[in-house]
Amino acid sequence: MTEFKLTIQKLLDSNVSGYQIHKDTGISQARISDLRRGIRQLGGISLDTAEKLYNYQRQLEQNTTPPGE
Repeated sequence: MTEFKLTIQKLLDSNVSGYQIHKDTGISQARISDLRRGIRQLGGISLDTAEKLYNYQRQLEQNTTPPGE
């Protein structure tokens, strides 16, 4: 799996709610739910959707400060 897909999968496997992802990216909650449940595969989403999810996860990673710092 590519780094791009791994980053998106990390977001899908996280505790960030589908509603929050929808609110911050504009991607429908149904699409996020389908990806999380495996009804829709990452390889089948549009480049625009993939880019939004990837950039959102990267933003979350940059805004997270490791414990103790």
